[in-house]
Amino acid sequence: MIKSSIERVARTRYVMPVVLALAVVAVVVIEGAFQHSRTTLTQGIALTDARLQAGRVLQHLTDAETAARAFLINGQAADRDDYRESIMALAEAQSGAFQLIADVDPQRTVSVEELRMAIQSRVTAMEQWMDTAERGRRTQARLMASSDRGRTAYADLRAGFDLVLQRAAALQQTARVSLFDAIMINRVALHLLVLISVLGLVLFTRQLRYSDEQKARESEYLASQVALRTAELRELAGHLVTTREDERGRMARELHDELGGLFTAMKLELARLRRIPELPAQAQERMGGIEQRLNEGIAVKRRIIEHLRPSSLDQLGLVSALEVLCQDAASNLGLPVNTDLESVNLDKECELTVFRLVQESLTNISKYAKARQVWVSLEAEGDWVRVGVRDDGCGFHAHTVPARHHGLIGMRVRVESHAGRLDIVSSPGQGTHIKAELPCKAQTEGEVCEPGQPEVQG
Repeated sequence: MIKSSIERVARTRYVMPVVLALAVVAVVVIEGAFQHSRTTLTQGIALTDARLQAGRVLQHLTDAETAARAFLINGQAADRDDYRESIMALAEAQSGAFQLIADVDPQRTVSVEELRMAIQSRVTAMEQWMDTAERGRRTQARLMASSDRGRTAYADLRAGFDLVLQRAAALQQTARVSLFDAIMINRVALHLLVLISVLGLVLFTRQLRYSDEQKARESEYLASQVALRTAELRELAGHLVTTREDERGRMARELHDELGGLFTAMKLELARLRRIPELPAQAQERMGGIEQRLNEGIAVKRRIIEHLRPSSLDQLGLVSALEVLCQDAASNLGLPVNTDLESVNLDKECELTVFRLVQESLTNISKYAKARQVWVSLEAEGDWVRVGVRDDGCGFHAHTVPARHHGLIGMRVRVESHAGRLDIVSSPGQGTHIKAELPCKAQTEGEVCEPGQPEVQG
């Protein structure tokens, strides 16, 4: 139910715009979270730097006061130089720390002005000490330093720094929470994208598998239909061939019976006419011409009957019928037809197929081959009978025979109707070799073994 609903929605025309819109939203969310994370991280790093700089300010202030008091006690120039270096470092660190706090806190939630004034006041007091001591009144300067509320001022200054650092830490904690939120948004968005991608991949894979199965079923169905139609067409072609041969046999019998009887009666009538006394010579001459035309008609009748249904095949057998056929072809073609024929065990229909195969092959040779010699063979090999007709003519491309040439197709249909196979081996300039295999009579009466698949070679 869910799968069909999803597939029905996926086939609508709105699914692609929706998918693109979701993809754009996901990209915008992830990019926005990234920019926010980068800004928050930069702010957090700046706050950390500000806290470090604030700590350096306290350190430099302490170092300056220590060096100033040491100079008041012993008056050494090294202590004075240390004081000056500490004051310079203090000014630099103070400027950097307050600037960092101002950069990360544009709303001024952390106030540093009071702290700045306290530091300046402390530096001014130490400058007065040092100025008095440098004028040679170190005792007065020591009195000023001892009377100064140094510890209290330093504690107040440290408390002010702690307040500033606490407020900076609060800002940093807020930035940290914001950074974690941005990371969580990225995490959720990525998880959703992964889940959607996996779901889409699963649906797409299932759709592909379903399509492949449907195509396989359709291909199997089409293959079965093609095989069925091919078998039907082959059976129909075999039926047509059989019907044609039966019709030829019927016509041959009718010609033999009807015309034979008529021609015989005519010859008898001519014989009676010759026995009439005192028949004029001119009539005798005319009767001779009629008898000659009658004999020619009988010869034509015999030739037609032999073409329709070779009587030699039924009367003399396959080998003798093929020898007569090859002798006639040799006389008509004017070239030698070499025969290698042996007795084989075939039923009447297979014998007729072999005869028609050789007859059609010799007809094609006379029309197209331009051959110098022809070879016809008939032999038995195991349970199969092999027939071959070969010539040394011009040959042809066996794979490119025009569809309108039905002689080769007729040969193949005849042979395959008896569970045989037909091979045509030919190429331009190399002659043609037609080979056929037919099961012997023992096979046709029992279980027929299938030969190899028919092939056409060039």
